[in-house]
Amino acid sequence: MRPGRRRKLVTTALLLGMVISALEATAVSTAMPTAIAELGGVARYSWVFSAYLLTSTTTVPLYGKLADLYGRRRIYLIAVGLFLLGSGLSGAAGSMEQLIAFRALQGLGAGGLTPIGNTIIGDIYTLEERGKMQGVFSGVWGLSSIVGPAAGGIITELLSWRWVFYINLPVGVAAALLLRSQLTEESARREHRLDVPGTVSLTISVTLLLVALLEGSQTWGWLSPLALGALALAAAGLLLFLWQERWAAEPMLPLDLFRSRLIAVSSGGSAVIGTLLLAASAYVPMFVQGVQGRSAVEAGMVLAPMSVGWPIASTLAGRLLLRTGYRRLVIVGAAVAVIGTLWLITASPTTSTTTLMAMMALTGFGLGCGATPYLVAVQTAVPWERRGVATSAIQFFRTIGGAIAVAVFGAVLNRALAPVLREGVNVDAALQPAQRALLAPGTRQALTAALDGGLDAIFVAFAGVAVIGLVIAWLFPRGSAREQAFQEPVERMVGE
Repeated sequence: MRPGRRRKLVTTALLLGMVISALEATAVSTAMPTAIAELGGVARYSWVFSAYLLTSTTTVPLYGKLADLYGRRRIYLIAVGLFLLGSGLSGAAGSMEQLIAFRALQGLGAGGLTPIGNTIIGDIYTLEERGKMQGVFSGVWGLSSIVGPAAGGIITELLSWRWVFYINLPVGVAAALLLRSQLTEESARREHRLDVPGTVSLTISVTLLLVALLEGSQTWGWLSPLALGALALAAAGLLLFLWQERWAAEPMLPLDLFRSRLIAVSSGGSAVIGTLLLAASAYVPMFVQGVQGRSAVEAGMVLAPMSVGWPIASTLAGRLLLRTGYRRLVIVGAAVAVIGTLWLITASPTTSTTTLMAMMALTGFGLGCGATPYLVAVQTAVPWERRGVATSAIQFFRTIGGAIAVAVFGAVLNRALAPVLREGVNVDAALQPAQRALLAPGTRQALTAALDGGLDAIFVAFAGVAVIGLVIAWLFPRGSAREQAFQEPVERMVGE
């Protein structure tokens, strides 16, 4: 697709789709307390998030393969349709059980919005333009993910918790109509066979793994038969998936992709980025409110610099990658993230808001600096017919890295809080100033100390993950962006 009005409109449609997908993943967090007050079912609270996380994570590789087999536009529109159907039904839910089911449907659509959107950007922009545009999209994704909780709170307060879901409908319809009318593709030239066994085995394996991590740390216990059984079945499902992908005629996630050092390193680096981004978004605000006793507004202020540093670095990296190559940028980004997370280890109950904001700004800048080169490098290294599945692999590893990390870090925190939980202390009171003030001084001190200890351990783990990310970045192959690019023989996207 040549530069012009149609390409700009396609880009606008993809940006709208990415915004609603990224916002929805986090905006629900601040709307759920109000929803629970209306619907009841607090015992199922975590599943409102887990259902969306499970379906939106496990479907990413499938969407990438479908986009390669049947065209980007068709599969993207199906994903938008499922997302909007799930959004409308979630807003109309009359019980927690309905809300959980409709959130799973919403996640089923969300799994395709970001990876296919990134794939289309890789299709319609040249190598020289691709870095800049993926930097913009990466920045929008990071910014939307982080401002989601604030947006959810505002919408809930001004309108209703149901509008956190309804607001997606006009935006999603506009995105679908724009894309349908402006994006054209070549029709498929051959018959395809969908890798159903691979799809099913990967979905079951990842679902069981996330369920074991989520429930094992909160409800079942790590050594319970349910947790151990789920982990064993997840491992068996993974082995079955690997066997299937080795022999399938058209595998959903071709394992030969990872014979490329560039793709293997980029996948590992993306998992680290997802781990640090989502875990910081979950646990740094908890430190500000629960340990330092500050308000939710102040917690949002502390996290905000990450949402500024990420898009600045992503855009800058996109502009520099042709000049510097991918490797320098991912190493610099990983090194800056290490500095930010090591600095975070020093955080204490008396650390100033300004200092915490600086820690988050450094971390966000480092993550954003690495995100764009990893994505563009993979998209550029493969031919058109594999770009969808390669792009989805990067998104999958980023998402699954964050999902697993949040669950594992949650287990660390639960272990630290176990003594006060056994005494019947309401841990939630630490995060709510009004309830916190009602606690006896000794109880309040014990609760704060337990929370501080657990979060200190998590921040040390942050730094350890960041160091692993630096090692992975160092393994990125040398060479210029043009030297590492696949030479596309035929222009497949057509238009203005």
